Amino acid sequence: MAAGSGAVSGHGGRGALEATLDRRFQGVSNTMESIQGLSTWCIENKKYHSLIVRYWMKWLKKSDTNHRLNLFYLANDVIQNCKRKNAIVYRSAFAEVLPNAALMVKDPKVRKSVERIFTIWEERNVYPEELITQLKANLARKEREREREKEKAKETPPPPAPVNPKAALKSKIVADFIPQSFIEQLAGYKRVAEEEELRETQLTALRVDVCSTEALKRLKDKAGGNKFAKDFEEGSQKLQEFVSFLENQMPVGPPLLEALGNADVFYEMQYKEVKIVASAYKTFANRVVNLKRKLDALKSSLPGPEDSPIPSPSEDAPSPTGSDSPSWGLGEAEGGGWALTRT
Repeated sequence: MAAGSGAVSGHGGRGALEATLDRRFQGVSNTMESIQGLSTWCIENKKYHSLIVRYWMKWLKKSDTNHRLNLFYLANDVIQNCKRKNAIVYRSAFAEVLPNAALMVKDPKVRKSVERIFTIWEERNVYPEELITQLKANLARKEREREREKEKAKETPPPPAPVNPKAALKSKIVADFIPQSFIEQLAGYKRVAEEEELRETQLTALRVDVCSTEALKRLKDKAGGNKFAKDFEEGSQKLQEFVSFLENQMPVGPPLLEALGNADVFYEMQYKEVKIVASAYKTFANRVVNLKRKLDALKSSLPGPEDSPIPSPSEDAPSPTGSDSPSWGLGEAEGGGWALTRT
């Protein structure tokens, strides 16, 4: 940025000054011309030092890593040159915000450059030793916090992998399922169904339909009425027993339905495992067939007995004698053994 020298005119008002500060702090670069030009402008407008330092802090918070370093270079130039230009008020104004400003430095490269600025201030007695110590401590605090976070991240075990509730439930069902118990439940249900069918047949075979009012209209005398009353009582009792029987079987229904659902899950998993095993055997059988095919092809390429380079003697050929005999030169040795001899 060019020097853009000249004090702020009082005719523009505070709003114009703030807009100028935003423009100048946002546009400052890392060149000597830009930093020294803005530094001179700040010193010339020392009567606004509080507002200027506050806007410096504002843009330090808003800026990225590289631009923050430019702003620290600007503050360094103002702080070191303000005394001989009769603007010493900047040192106290910056001293109030520098501790918080040091906490904003996160990048290691920028931290090294800012620490060098603090060291220069310490060597030249720009600020008291206590303030420089605090600034360096704040500058290193972020680094220590990052190191602690890294160590904590290393010590903290990774979160457990998310468990699929449906998969976990299926695994538990398969592990707990007992086929024999399921078979016994089915057998018990079959017995209940058979008894229910028998009781229903008995109700159907009753002489009196206890649910019909037409039978009452057919009564003719007292004897018929007594007989009807007896049959009606008997039928009512059997109907009541049948209803009680059905009510007793109602609690059996939900566990049986649950067992059927568990059996469906269990045997589905068994079926998948069987398919895997069957596929493995099928693959193995195909490999055996392919190997047999290769062996057959290799066997067909081998020479047969009739292709032997040494012809076999005919069946009626005479046996060899004398030196033609394969056992020529073999004589019986002393002691009952055999040894090589010459005739």
